[in-house]
Amino acid sequence: MTTRSTAPRMALAPAEQLRPLLGMPAEVQTDPDGPLAHMVGNPVPNVLGVIGNHPALLTGMNPMLSALGQGKLPLRDRELMVLRVGYLLQSRYEWAHHVAIGSKAGISEEEIARVPAGPDAAGWSAHDAALLRAVDELRGPDAALSDRTWQQLSSAYDNEQLLEVLALIGAYSMLAYILKSCDVPLEDWFTDPADLPRP
Repeated sequence: MTTRSTAPRMALAPAEQLRPLLGMPAEVQTDPDGPLAHMVGNPVPNVLGVIGNHPALLTGMNPMLSALGQGKLPLRDRELMVLRVGYLLQSRYEWAHHVAIGSKAGISEEEIARVPAGPDAAGWSAHDAALLRAVDELRGPDAALSDRTWQQLSSAYDNEQLLEVLALIGAYSMLAYILKSCDVPLEDWFTDPADLPRP
C-alpha cells in the first residue's frame, strides 16, 4: 500500500476561472428534491476545482461526464455502479457524494451498506448483481465483461446503454484516481458525509 500525507497536493482553481469554462452559475443550480440536492446553492465542487488546474482537460472531460449524467441508464443503476467503483478504489470523496446521490435515486440504506460485500452478497436482484459484477470485472489485467455479465445486462439494456455502462465505470475510475492521488478534500459545505467502509 502506498503511504502519503493527507494534505491536499494541489490547490483548487478559483471558482471564477471555472464557471466560464463550464458555463456554470455562481452556485450549483438543481432541483432541491433531486439527486443532487446536497449540492444546491453551494459553490463549485472541489473535484472540478482540482481538474480546473488544467482547463483544457476540464473542458474535455466535462461533456463526457455530462453525457453520462444525462444518459440512457436509469439513475439508480448508474449510482449503484459508481458506489462500487468508489468503494473498490477507496475514494472517500466519490463514496460520500454518491451515497447522497444514490439515496435520492432510490438505493436504500441497506443496499448502500451491502455494496462493499459485492455482487455475490445475498439480497441483490440478478440485475443489480450484474451491475456490481461489471465493475468488478473491469479491474485488473483481464478487464472485460464476462459472457455471463454481458448476457444479463444485454437482456435489459440496448447498445447505447451497454456502452454507457463501460464508459461510466471507466470515467468514475478515472475520477477516483484523480481524487485520491491529489487528496481532494470533501467540501466544507458538505454536511454529514457518509463514511467510506474499509475492505
